[in-house]
Amino acid sequence: MMFELEGGSKRYGTVNLFTNLDLRTEQGEIVSILGPSGCGKTTLLRTICGLESLDGGRRRLNGTQLMNGEVHPNITMLFQQPVLYPHLSVAQNIGLGAPQGLKKQEKQTAVLDVLETLGMPGFENRGIAQLSGGEAQRVAFGRALLQCPELILLDEPFASVDVKRRLELTTMTRTHLKSRNIAALHVTHDVEEAKLLSDRMIHWTDLVTTDREDGKDDEE
Repeated sequence: MMFELEGGSKRYGTVNLFTNLDLRTEQGEIVSILGPSGCGKTTLLRTICGLESLDGGRRRLNGTQLMNGEVHPNITMLFQQPVLYPHLSVAQNIGLGAPQGLKKQEKQTAVLDVLETLGMPGFENRGIAQLSGGEAQRVAFGRALLQCPELILLDEPFASVDVKRRLELTTMTRTHLKSRNIAALHVTHDVEEAKLLSDRMIHWTDLVTTDREDGKDDEE
């Protein structure tokens, strides 16, 4: 077992998003969680990543318990909108994912290798404003790959691109995750995307126990 969430609970005020949630993924396994917008999928990923604290439960990575709210370097997250720095070039943005201590030439080579892998050779000196939505998401994914994480969390990262580009990005993502044996948790409301990307699909209603009494959204 590579990652485990045991008894995870999260609430906002008096509203429980999920209670006693158990979730596991094996090394290299891609799991998609299907559910409508506003059900709590994004919050679940944020608590797994450590960007938000759990109100109850434990996270384990390779059997080691993580501190509540701890952002672990071996877990990274891709958001719906790529988080890139507009004052940096494509290569510089990707290079932020390079391991510490990597020599300058090694880092440059690694970045160029990632760009080649993503089908973006020659993009290293481009500005972020020159990229399409799909290209920007590839850059964010390339930065994540350079980190060599054990687990990537995918928060509907293809939602902002057209259907054709979404299918291309989904296929590319699966190929690169599998080639590197990186596990992934992917949330989406798109069944076809989940089928194309994942090894296993879980419906939100089968995963969670909640005491929610209203339709309050926690995500867009």
